[in-house]
Amino acid sequence: PNKKLSDLTDADQPKLEDLLPSFKTENDECNKAVKVEEDEHILVLCGDSVVAVKMSILAKESSVIRTKLSKTWTRTSVAEDSNPSTSGEVMRSRTLTIPEGYDPKAAEILFGYLKGFDVLLEHIKDFKLLEDILGLCDFYMITSPLEAILKHMQKMSVSMDNLVQVFEVGKRLSSIELYKAVAKQLQSNCRRVAKANLISSLLIIKFITDHETNINTVIEILDRC
Repeated sequence: PNKKLSDLTDADQPKLEDLLPSFKTENDECNKAVKVEEDEHILVLCGDSVVAVKMSILAKESSVIRTKLSKTWTRTSVAEDSNPSTSGEVMRSRTLTIPEGYDPKAAEILFGYLKGFDVLLEHIKDFKLLEDILGLCDFYMITSPLEAILKHMQKMSVSMDNLVQVFEVGKRLSSIELYKAVAKQLQSNCRRVAKANLISSLLIIKFITDHETNINTVIEILDRC
């Protein structure tokens, strides 16, 4: 009580898994209230996840989405109001379907962030999840969260436990001009961690056997060390 978010310790900080249910509850309430109006809610679909976001927010954040959801696109009936007083009025909403390959949680966090749930981003500890969020930002040309996302990624710890994953994330991000600086830092952090920990033949052999399914990445890491 009476603590600012910035003053909380790691023990005090809520976990991402704890925050998402409350966000999803608010989301479900939005979904039930979807109606065709000047500032309608758009249903963002990704796998089994659905996020209701106001059209005004999406239009402001992404010219790509604004074009996709322009008034020339056909509205899709999503539910029929069973309340007799509405005389059969149909509730409608347009949808935005996220391409396959993205983690549904990435869509929930990104579009939740655009709605003001920035606290969701602060508790991410998975580099691959952040990569998917950055991928969605690039795909839809969403720029407002980038500074916060990249800063958060730069502050995240690299260890032997996530070394291979972080190296692969950095390598993929390096192909996108906007993310090259953070990608370079991630790969530099990986080299530093590898050099500090792979200090004997036995440790190198263990590292190789622990990650034999990612042998090409392992070889590249060893080469750069």
